[in-house]
Amino acid sequence: MARLVVLTEKGPYKLESGEETYYICMCGLSKKKPFCDGTHKKTKDEEEGKLYIYDQNSRVEVQP
Repeated sequence: MARLVVLTEKGPYKLESGEETYYICMCGLSKKKPFCDGTHKKTKDEEEGKLYIYDQNSRVEVQP
């Protein structure tokens, strides 16, 4: 069964544990989940209220 999961965050969640700092992926695009790999930078120019689907190297806007 295929699912469409809508994620709205455009950056990682910063988690500090003692002297360690971790960045948790919140955009859903990281290849190192649950950790951020910087892929969220692709989302910085998304327009509010629009839905996008990401492929490995491209982004497509989905029409409602």
